Amino acid sequence: MLSIIRSGPKMIVFGSKDYKGLESFLITNLQGEKLELDSALELSDENSTIVLITQPYKNIAHYNDILSIVLFEMSFDEFFTRMFNLKGYKFIEDCHIAPGIVLMRTMGDEKKIIESVKDEYGGKLLPLHKSLDEGTYNDSIICFTSLPLDKKIHLSDINEQTLLVNVDFPRLTRKLRIQALRFLNEGLVGVDWKEIYIRIYDRYSEYKLHYERLSIILDNMDLGIILGETWAKDYPRFMMSVLVYQIRLFTLKDPKEIKKVLLGLEYLENGERIVDFDLIYKNKKLIGRRF
Repeated sequence: MLSIIRSGPKMIVFGSKDYKGLESFLITNLQGEKLELDSALELSDENSTIVLITQPYKNIAHYNDILSIVLFEMSFDEFFTRMFNLKGYKFIEDCHIAPGIVLMRTMGDEKKIIESVKDEYGGKLLPLHKSLDEGTYNDSIICFTSLPLDKKIHLSDINEQTLLVNVDFPRLTRKLRIQALRFLNEGLVGVDWKEIYIRIYDRYSEYKLHYERLSIILDNMDLGIILGETWAKDYPRFMMSVLVYQIRLFTLKDPKEIKKVLLGLEYLENGERIVDFDLIYKNKKLIGRRF
């Protein structure tokens, strides 16, 4: 599928009177890695947690206040659970959440998409470092990239301008997931989405297996967005009906390109055909041999 919204790493600020002791505890007991901020952001993803250590009671932590940065390859929830169970809180005087990070996919006119998001949410266009420096726990940072979000996104892959908005992370992500397709379309001037149906037929009824195979390919090849799925009937011969699993897909690709991919998925490496994928576009079935 075409991923449009993805979260970035979660960031937490710990105020400590003994920042060296806290740093040592995090590295030794929780397998954290001490890094510079750019390196931590470069290596992290949506399942990572980044800890920023400052002196106590810094309500807004700026770059100059950060004494140490530690990256963890674990989720926010897992990090806090382990931190609590190991009594790491004894090193901490206070803590607060840093601005949440959201990655948004763009296509076509990226500048127009960014302007549309800014019109909707307000905020300030700033470089990422400046957004992190100015943002608070009530804020979120929207980063824009033209690359597929199912792949690793590097700092060099995102637009130099990020949008710092005064909307908390949970509320922002809820709204963006609803609005993301509209924003994406802002950049696709003169380009129309195509609605196609993919029907899966398997005599051995391994529909779940073939649906998962198809979903992986659609996602990895950035072929479109699945907007629905259901059971349906197909009529291969007069007075004969068969049960099929039907997927509704919106795509920017030529349906013939999608059909070629489906033909490849029908066969194993040894040439054995294991499934039948039919593609329906404008109420007509595309036949592979016509290509």
